[in-house]
Amino acid sequence: MAQRHVVIATVGSQGDLFPFLAVGRELVARGHRVTVGAHAMHRDAVEDAGLGFVIASGIAEPEDKAAFAARAFHPLRGPPFVVQELAAKDVAASYALLAPVCADADAIVTTTLAFAGQILGETSGAAWLSAVLSPSVFIASDDPPATGIGWLDRYMRGSPRRGVWLRHAAEALTSSWTAPVRDFRRSLGLRPVSPWGDPFHRGQHARDGVLAMYSPVLGALPMDRPAHTIQTGWCRYSPGKGTLDAGLAAFLDTGPAPVVFTLGSAAVHAGESFLRESIGAARAIGCRAVLLTGSPELKARLSLLPEGMIAVDYAPHGALFERAAAVVHHGGVGTTHEALRSGCPALVVPHGFDQPDNAARVMRLGVGAVLPANRYRADRAARLLRGLLDDPDVRVRALQLSASLRAEHGATVAADTIETAFL
Repeated sequence: MAQRHVVIATVGSQGDLFPFLAVGRELVARGHRVTVGAHAMHRDAVEDAGLGFVIASGIAEPEDKAAFAARAFHPLRGPPFVVQELAAKDVAASYALLAPVCADADAIVTTTLAFAGQILGETSGAAWLSAVLSPSVFIASDDPPATGIGWLDRYMRGSPRRGVWLRHAAEALTSSWTAPVRDFRRSLGLRPVSPWGDPFHRGQHARDGVLAMYSPVLGALPMDRPAHTIQTGWCRYSPGKGTLDAGLAAFLDTGPAPVVFTLGSAAVHAGESFLRESIGAARAIGCRAVLLTGSPELKARLSLLPEGMIAVDYAPHGALFERAAAVVHHGGVGTTHEALRSGCPALVVPHGFDQPDNAARVMRLGVGAVLPANRYRADRAARLLRGLLDDPDVRVRALQLSASLRAEHGATVAADTIETAFL
């Protein structure tokens, strides 16, 4: 096939970026040209993957990342802040930055909050595909997303009709969040709302194909999925060569497998309390621990750690999790996939967005437990970790799921689907 140009427009954290780096690398290996449009903070990661990069956001990087994370992950005010105040209000600036690079695109791939990319996909002559990174995005009637409120989640899963109600309620509740997108569409002479619905919900799903880029282990495709949906499986990307630095590798070599504590790439900036409680949990169960701090500043604030513990700014999750006894994480879909692939149990500490649903899925699989972020304390975490580590059946199930994840080739399937859309 002749070289084609694929533009990928993504908005979010590294967890929202990495699957597309895997797909982009696969497309480049087939002779295509790939440009990723994202926030400026992702430039190095994209270029390290060997892909083209263009800034596709006018949002400045926050100076106080801890305060930003606290605001973004607030259980009530966080979602409208991220969707409306950041993504939706950035649509005009993002469109201006993305439009030139999309002028010669053969395919445009967009994510949930890439509102400018969605408009360009809808209006250009290129093939337009969208991507869904976690099951909750569909708000499926037969598999409604968990909210973390136990009684409500049990009620909603009792009937598909309740799932439909939940989807309609979510669309009504959030419709005002995308008002800036509708206003911008009107300024372009387009209909205020796309023919496919609100851009934050059904309107995000593309005309020419929807890539469900998560493992069937987490969830099958729902009955009421959009037309032309393909479940690719997990599109795994490991930055660099996925190797551990010498100090961390030496720590792992000198004792039993540790428990790893991490809040991924976004929630980590609000994680000092989490890490301090984690130190207490590890001491309570007498295990070694690896603490991923996300920044040298937070690592320094932890000061001297008890014997058998180490703090590092960052480590590739795949290489580290494979050597863990258990993983305590926030429930981001990328980290969730990596933890499942590792074959060890997980304690999931969801903060917001799709994380409560991912956490519930891990628990239903029988390979983990859930402790909401606002209830995360050393004694509670220790009790749940001890239960996971002492249950041999959990480990057996985790190893079985690991084998399933390792057999997936999500990036290959996604690249095949994109190539088919060229035709």
